[in-house]
Amino acid sequence: MTEVTCSRCGSTAAGLERPPLPGDLGEQVRDQTCTACWKEWLRTQVMFINEYRLSPADPDDYRRLVGEMRTFLNLPAADPA
Repeated sequence: MTEVTCSRCGSTAAGLERPPLPGDLGEQVRDQTCTACWKEWLRTQVMFINEYRLSPADPDDYRRLVGEMRTFLNLPAADPA
């Protein structure tokens, strides 16, 4: 397991073994998030889904979840390209 400097907590800690999402976003999360913060996001994500009645299968809801994830993990916004 590699160590990363987490963009959320700032610590150098164990990173994720593989990207948790497909594409560049998953690579960014893997490279900039420690396992503890990722686990915390997964718990928080469930609360978002339940509270706002989101469906990750819905493209608009998925975009909202990704935005919340970026904010929570302190990841830079996606390029508008």
